Amino acid sequence: MYVGRIVGVGRTRKGELVAAYRVSSRSFPNRIAQRTGQAVQIVARPGSADAVSDSPYIAYECVLWNERYSVVSNGTHTRPIYERLKSGNDPRDAILSVLIGLDREFDQYDTPRICGLIDRAENRLWLGSVTATSLVVMPVEASSGQMASITTYEFPLPQKGQIDPDFNETKAIDVCHHITASSVFSDFEKPICAAASVATSAGVEVATLNVSA
Repeated sequence: MYVGRIVGVGRTRKGELVAAYRVSSRSFPNRIAQRTGQAVQIVARPGSADAVSDSPYIAYECVLWNERYSVVSNGTHTRPIYERLKSGNDPRDAILSVLIGLDREFDQYDTPRICGLIDRAENRLWLGSVTATSLVVMPVEASSGQMASITTYEFPLPQKGQIDPDFNETKAIDVCHHITASSVFSDFEKPICAAASVATSAGVEVATLNVSA
């Protein structure tokens, strides 16, 4: 099954908060995730056909974080959500205002904008999405060892049943591998790259994984 991009938020077996992102792509497979400071960016692989494309949806920040929040998304809404949080907005209002303002991506598929957020201070998880017909922002209930997810296609709206109950990872790089090829995510086609953050007692651990040739 092809579901496009994937956003996940959850808790490790130790109860640590996790945010994860995976690019699955048919149209633009030549991309990588790379860390720059306290951000992870999705960029075109140098020298590839995607590097000379004029699509505005190829490159963007997919993960941003500080000591309290991690924000993960499939597009240019990552930064505005993060900046609103830094300015004092609560998670609901930060996500809602940005998704209303930007709407879905205006491509041939009306690709939804999806996002996730972890709030370490409040010990809470959030998911949000805007499609051509719907807008949903909600806190997510996930127990230790569970990850909730949404996808750009097939499963774009946060729902209680969209939980991976076999989430056993504790390291950020293992979370990347998990959302790429393990458990429920192994059924989703065309993985390209992934990124993840884990809020540990020692700070925020971040990793990236590039799986395409």
